Amino acid sequence: MRKFVTDSAFAALVFGLLMPAPAHAYLDGATVSLILQALTGAVASALLFGKLYWAKLVSMFARKSANDGQGKS
Repeated sequence: MRKFVTDSAFAALVFGLLMPAPAHAYLDGATVSLILQALTGAVASALLFGKLYWAKLVSMFARKSANDGQGKS
């Protein structure tokens, strides 16, 4: 009986969270444009961060060979 109650409460919670409530809101073109610009900027920043720090991250985990740091002569 207790499992039924907890399962029912969980089902009611999930059902309540998944049912959309009317927002009565309006998103104009400028709002959508601002959201798209923010997403584009976040993606560009993440890609630039990855490009700049990928070599440093890889070098931390790379094995050092016997010839590292020695010039060819």
